[in-house]
Amino acid sequence: MKQDTVYLAQASLLAGAMGDSLGAEIEFWTLDEIRRRFPNGLTELPRHQGITGAITDDTQMTLFTAEGLIRAWSRGLTRGIGTFGGPVHHALLRWLFTQGCTAPRQILDREGLIKDVRLHHRRAPGNTCLSSLQAATSFGHPASNNSKGCGTIMRVAPVAFGVETGDVREVAIATSALTHGHPTAQLAAAAWAELLHGVFRGDNPEVAARRLEQDYRQLEDGAETANALRAALDAPRDGAAETVERLGGGWIAEEALAIALYSALATSNLEEGLRCAVTHTGDSDSTGAIAGNLLGLMYPKQVFDHPWSAQVECRDLILRLAQDVVMVRKWDDSMLDKMQTLYPCT
Repeated sequence: MKQDTVYLAQASLLAGAMGDSLGAEIEFWTLDEIRRRFPNGLTELPRHQGITGAITDDTQMTLFTAEGLIRAWSRGLTRGIGTFGGPVHHALLRWLFTQGCTAPRQILDREGLIKDVRLHHRRAPGNTCLSSLQAATSFGHPASNNSKGCGTIMRVAPVAFGVETGDVREVAIATSALTHGHPTAQLAAAAWAELLHGVFRGDNPEVAARRLEQDYRQLEDGAETANALRAALDAPRDGAAETVERLGGGWIAEEALAIALYSALATSNLEEGLRCAVTHTGDSDSTGAIAGNLLGLMYPKQVFDHPWSAQVECRDLILRLAQDVVMVRKWDDSMLDKMQTLYPCT
């Protein structure tokens, strides 16, 4: 029987936050350092900045992306304006404000997530995300850089749940382009959003990944994304850290895509998959967050049964935003007051 879509979206975003938290403290550590500090592997969430369950910029930006998508639907219902780029860009500028930065354009409201003091913490945000948002001159305008960092793919999961099937790729590319100008950064994020969307709708992850690999290989500029999918599919399914490291460090989008997909395919449960995704010399919190989004769809019950899910910072926000990004398309006039209170359109 098909599982409830809200339940699946909540499991995905919550598992992403679990992976983010699991990898937060060990980001920048070498594999040797990780093994010395955790000889038995990561069996609990390490404290980060003195907090157990701390989330980083990966989950922060995922939440603001979800809020931007919800506001986009709100604008469509109340004003007939149906584009996503502007509202998501505005949401990411509100995130920028939480990082202690001055937004280049006036933030027209201080409602929603920006009011939550728990999000006003810098947790090693990516330089490209910061600099591109600070340089923005108009809402929805693509960034003028050539970066293909993983800052595009680590926040894309809400697109998989909050956009109609035929629009997932286009919206993922458009919202990724707000911070990263390299085609591979945008296409890797789009491929991951399409993979998540397919699994969300009942596809087998490996079958979906193989189909996407063939599809993206035919696209202009799609070779690096297709090669990353192929590398993950062809890698030995031993779940070893050394195998993960051969896929890269996860600092760039296509390597993060490969590590996340491999971690889900090479393991047999949620916790094992999250450990696989973060135990390497590289961007552990991002690869953990990205892999968690897929693992959450594959093992939703394990997400809610796992003790880590209760420890994750901002769990209430994660569950609410996941619910609302799925349900917003079903809202009607009776929900407008709630919509405008939580997600005022600008």
